[in-house]
Amino acid sequence: MSPPTQTLAFFGATGGVTNTTLAKTLNAGYHSTALARTPQRLIDMLRTAHSVPLEIIEKYLTIHTGDVKDISAVSAALKNPLDQSKLVDTIIFGIGGYPVMQRSLLQPITLNDVHICEDAISTIFRALEALEIQGVTQSKTGRKPLFSTISTTGISDKGRDVPLLLYPLYIYVLHVPHEDKRKAEQLLINDDGKHIRDCVVVRPTLLTDVAASGVEKLRVGWEWKGAETEKAGIKDKGPELGWTVGRKDVGGWVFEKVVREGGWEGRCVSLAY
Repeated sequence: MSPPTQTLAFFGATGGVTNTTLAKTLNAGYHSTALARTPQRLIDMLRTAHSVPLEIIEKYLTIHTGDVKDISAVSAALKNPLDQSKLVDTIIFGIGGYPVMQRSLLQPITLNDVHICEDAISTIFRALEALEIQGVTQSKTGRKPLFSTISTTGISDKGRDVPLLLYPLYIYVLHVPHEDKRKAEQLLINDDGKHIRDCVVVRPTLLTDVAASGVEKLRVGWEWKGAETEKAGIKDKGPELGWTVGRKDVGGWVFEKVVREGGWEGRCVSLAY
């Protein structure tokens, strides 16, 4: 079997979902970049949580030190690690904020940065614009990158995609982070080929840290991005409603279906047990 040629850039690689995807990507021999404020923490997570050998990390992963709001650092991570004149083929985005308690009866939980996802994707787009000025405009396949983001259920405009009893939690506790995810999604959905060739929006239900059960155990629903309900004669399947889903299984799904298989472009995918 010939080695994989697809290259990837990871943002938020120390998150449970994205870290799993990165580990599987490296073990499968895909050359990747990652932006990390503390590179050693990322290396330690890959080695301890996923048993990725150090020699595999050193061979296939290029880590750029920096913050996702730093255009220079983001630009470096978007370049193909094997050919700096090209972009990576795929962007895997798992940035998120940290919950913070606040004195509010209506919204007791907020984020340490309430616009973190929206601002991070905006920065990635600005970095792509800066690279275009430098003549770095496409991947080795001659296309713009595919962008896969980890979002959430509960923000679809096409109907309910979570069990009814979860709605109070989503509205009362998770409203602030979900608004950030919603705005971040809209940046991708409305891009229309300006910065990226397409997107895959992954919407897991409530995430947990349980042991992996396997991608085959997931229930998978999907809808077309934006207002479309049918494309090329294929209609929305609709969401799969569920209570929880494990981070490792979501990360495994992203690797198997988005990275390895493909064919999910333009879809918003709900995942649950």
